[in-house]
Amino acid sequence: MLQGGANLDPGIAPFRLDGPGGPRWLPTSPEHPLKRLVAAGCGDVWALHPAFRAGERSRRHRPEFRMLEWYRVGWDDRRLLGEVVELLAELTGLDGPCTVLPWRQALERHAGVDPFTAGEDALAAALGADAAVVRGGDGRLDREAAADLLLATRVEPHLGRGEWTAITDYPPRLAAQARTRRDARGEPVAARFEIYRDGLELANGYWELTDAAELVARLDAERRTRADAPGRDARFEAAMAAGLPECAGVAVGFDRVVMLALGLADLGEAMAFPWERA
Repeated sequence: MLQGGANLDPGIAPFRLDGPGGPRWLPTSPEHPLKRLVAAGCGDVWALHPAFRAGERSRRHRPEFRMLEWYRVGWDDRRLLGEVVELLAELTGLDGPCTVLPWRQALERHAGVDPFTAGEDALAAALGADAAVVRGGDGRLDREAAADLLLATRVEPHLGRGEWTAITDYPPRLAAQARTRRDARGEPVAARFEIYRDGLELANGYWELTDAAELVARLDAERRTRADAPGRDARFEAAMAAGLPECAGVAVGFDRVVMLALGLADLGEAMAFPWERA
């Protein structure tokens, strides 16, 4: 499981281990090794895999958990979304339609603001007392942080109530390793989706970025935001440079699926030995 370099998804911190030959990192998801296999010509691949994220501890998070991840060669995110919902329904026994809601519309519907056109006062009013969390030292509101906080606190609790809900068309800054495209308004958006049920995020899927130079630029930009940036995953970057086929991939929080299927209150109840009992 150890990787020569870390996944660098925004807001996620990997665990580092030091040993012979230099540092290694525990995977925050099996994304990098699976994409290396796809780039090597293995075709569709999947794994039910341990994942590790430092500092994550709440009712819905643990530093160690299980990730179900797979990649479909020749697919895009829209086609993969349907397969993911079908599998989640089978695993949980929960039926119902799937509502597809663009990120911008989700904030308009459930938070009452357009994150791109609303003024600082409107964003602050929507956040209420939480606005203090996203104000800088000069008192100004960080618009991007405000939108992210609105999604987490005002939007997500409403998603997937009695149905499946897929949030799509995220802003490009949230693309991670997804490609971008134009939406119906002609605006650039990330070809990415997240799937919710009963306010719980279960899956995160991409139409995968295949432009190796763009990927390195994104990873370097993320690395610059970190005081102690992890090492580069040189073999992963080399595989991308050699050529990743057109594909779509998704990561499903498997313990969350178990939590939802069994009506559990805490993610640790889905584990034999959760973090606090390991």
